[in-house]
Amino acid sequence: MRDRRDYPGWGGRARRRSLRRPAGSMAWLLAGCLTACLAGCDQPADGAAGVTLAAGADTGRGYVIEPLPPEALVLDGAAPSLAELLRTVERALAESDTTRLLGLMIDEREYRDILFPALPASHPPINASFETAWVLQYPDSYRGLGRLLERYGGRDIRVSDVRFDEPDQDFVNFVLHQTSRVDVTVDGRPLESVVRLFGSVIQIGEQWKVLTYPDHPDDPS
Repeated sequence: MRDRRDYPGWGGRARRRSLRRPAGSMAWLLAGCLTACLAGCDQPADGAAGVTLAAGADTGRGYVIEPLPPEALVLDGAAPSLAELLRTVERALAESDTTRLLGLMIDEREYRDILFPALPASHPPINASFETAWVLQYPDSYRGLGRLLERYGGRDIRVSDVRFDEPDQDFVNFVLHQTSRVDVTVDGRPLESVVRLFGSVIQIGEQWKVLTYPDHPDDPS
């Protein structure tokens, strides 16, 4: 089964934080509903990142996504290309730079104002609150970043190839490149296994940021 932490709008097994978390069985039920909704609502990207659409764009998902003005679509600390995002991850790992890696990840404001209103989790039949989605998804991502640094921090990481498991999805205000896998060399030696240095990637025009860091970077499943 695919790791639910990579689905935008939901995560699994998050530890409790200051916000109240739904009971465990309900959290898994809602996560399963979102998974099914995404599987049935995938739409191929058609260059929507950076393209202005008419108000109330109907993408065929069964709900309307309101286009946001350009000034509302600015991502703080974003890389200008996928290639530069990869180079930034390489440098940050080599320097064990937690701050840089966190800065490359979608933050709370970006998730709340740009991503979440367009995701199935915020619409029927799920109708999740932003607080619930955030507290379920992001604790695992922070923990995954810590494990990533434990495994590869201070080492010479070179990404030779990156690919995504699913077709790109156009959410009007952004494009989702879902569930990445990379081929890497570590300290000059290529790894035989595929590594997940980060999860899905968000693109808005020439802005690129990581959506999540996987809880298990070396787990190819």
